[in-house]
Amino acid sequence: MTRKHLLVFVLVAFALLGCTKVKKTYKWVKNGIDPNPQIELKPGEFSDASQELLAKLFLPVDAKLQELIRVVESQDAYPEKAWFQIVFTRYPWVSGVIVVESTGEIIDQQPGYSLKPIDLKPLLDVGEAWNDGRMRSLVQPTDLGPEIYLANAYTKNRSWIGLTVVHFDFRNLMQFCPAPDKLIVLSPKAILWPGGDEDTAKQLLDFPWAKMLASDVEGQVELKDARATYTWLARYVGDEPIVYLVRDVPQS
Repeated sequence: MTRKHLLVFVLVAFALLGCTKVKKTYKWVKNGIDPNPQIELKPGEFSDASQELLAKLFLPVDAKLQELIRVVESQDAYPEKAWFQIVFTRYPWVSGVIVVESTGEIIDQQPGYSLKPIDLKPLLDVGEAWNDGRMRSLVQPTDLGPEIYLANAYTKNRSWIGLTVVHFDFRNLMQFCPAPDKLIVLSPKAILWPGGDEDTAKQLLDFPWAKMLASDVEGQVELKDARATYTWLARYVGDEPIVYLVRDVPQS
């Protein structure tokens, strides 16, 4: 349930910009959504304590993730060995990197093992659509927790012949959150981070996120039994929405 059809979401970036208070304005209109809008920074104050809390908690996490996304988006050629080292050095929270041919044959995998089962078939099944040059993503639930895959195609004669895939467990990103017990992170497929309450996260996952995200990128939901409301914001990782939520701050 959203608050309005036309919203301005104001976000503060303490963790990213030192002690300077700034605001980030997200503007969207129904049926014309920019899921990861350009962020404009201006001096300002908050009028909504819940939005301020959400901003403080999610922005440091999202910043690290967006950095990795840009690296994968720019890797549209077969990766050199040095590229692997760059990824692991800059992003030690990454689980692994895989280079796979369009046939499904894995050419390189670092590290050479994974505690979680790896299934690249949904990415390979995209097929010739990889020729559009877009990075794609996949959230894959497993018994050991969901794994997120970021993939980009490498080509020959302008046709895709394989994928470079970076994968990670979102829980490893929460080291950058200043209060991880207060931030819940979901995809429509799985709980990525439960915050301090697994039961609450499960209830929030039950909302019809696919339907909600078809028209909205932020809003508010209510758990009636708990008599609590949550402010949320979605950021897109390739085709996959990542939803950040905080319990609303009581109004004084």
